Amino acid sequence: MSTTPLKARLTKRLVDSAAPTSEGEFRIWDASVRGFFLRVWPGGRKTYCLKARANGVQRWVTIGEHGAPWTPEMARDKALELITALNRGEDPSTILGQAANSDAPSPSIVEPKALQPTTISELFDLYLREGPQDKPLKRESSWGVDRSCYIRHIQPLLGDRVAAHLRPSDLAAFQAKVAAGETSADIKTKKQGRAIVTGGPGVAARAMRCLSAMLNWAIWRELLKENPAKHVQKYRDAERDRPLTEDEARRVWAALDDAEAAWLLTRDMADIIRLIMLTGARRNEIVELQWSEVDLDRSRLVLPPVRTKMGGLNRSRIIALSDPARLIIEKRTPGRGTWVFMSERVDKPLVGVNRAWEKVRAIIGLPDVRLHDLRHSFATFAVEAGASLYVVGKSLGHRKSVSTERYAHIGDLLQRGVADLVAARILTPRPD
Repeated sequence: MSTTPLKARLTKRLVDSAAPTSEGEFRIWDASVRGFFLRVWPGGRKTYCLKARANGVQRWVTIGEHGAPWTPEMARDKALELITALNRGEDPSTILGQAANSDAPSPSIVEPKALQPTTISELFDLYLREGPQDKPLKRESSWGVDRSCYIRHIQPLLGDRVAAHLRPSDLAAFQAKVAAGETSADIKTKKQGRAIVTGGPGVAARAMRCLSAMLNWAIWRELLKENPAKHVQKYRDAERDRPLTEDEARRVWAALDDAEAAWLLTRDMADIIRLIMLTGARRNEIVELQWSEVDLDRSRLVLPPVRTKMGGLNRSRIIALSDPARLIIEKRTPGRGTWVFMSERVDKPLVGVNRAWEKVRAIIGLPDVRLHDLRHSFATFAVEAGASLYVVGKSLGHRKSVSTERYAHIGDLLQRGVADLVAARILTPRPD
């Protein structure tokens, strides 16, 4: 079967030639009427159907079986009638009732339970639409990541596959193809935007996690019986963290001063990077910082749940401000807008901090250091200064200590600290 959703204008010749496959039921979507499709059953039966929304509810309408009297043209006309009725807010059953009084057999509205989504594309559409109400702890930004992963990796390779027929070997092959770069692309996203879609083991690992999460949700919704992904040996995410040394951190700080003085960076951009270094905050926690979140009296930032990965716990995130960090914010002018770092043209946060960081790392000659590594560096310096894993995790806004432990360098530092303690006990002479 093709790896892309089947879509063509339904004609009698096409419908007559559509044969069942060994993979089971499949659908051919009409290219001219949105939601109108032919369903081809394993036994060879073919039915015309419509997928549409009525009063905010997804409806599946079985128009009729191919053959006398239903032709593609008749079924398409009936689909257009039903769509018109839905757009007017009418009960589609009135259209179905009219069909019952005509020479054609009456279509029937089938509730979602009776005609469940069967392909990966259909399941993912449902997951992205209704999953947020089932997973209230999951952040909106995480749903955006899932949508992007689905569109760029999962849909091209598995979109038209029947979910219930997927085997572990199918998903192992999918993972290998993503890792090999078969879904790589350079996509224009807007007027001056681009999305570089890459492959590699890390990308494949994230795509498998995304797919497996959707399949587990489908099992919970009783749309599937088993998740074949649980039997697949998955790739591991590449460990990309690259914390700065103390000398490198001082060079970054000096480069920010020099770039600002030479007008290579605005003060806003330089201050955003400085605050990330001094607080260990995530990029958007600083870029999208609002004056309402600043509490200078207590030297802290208070981010509401919706702005943090701790949001699912309905708990604000507290970011402590050292004296240098507090001074950076004090020098700014509150009251001219919502945002601490505001765009000059509109009341929105600044954009372009990643480009600013590229300039800085080019100045200091550290092309492999990401902006996010400044956060990792904060954690490293804290552990080296004697802070406990619990305190470091709280400072970083981690919900669980395992999130902090995932930083490879943190684990190394803690283990080395234990090793030093043991060595001291063994080698330090006892007093006489």
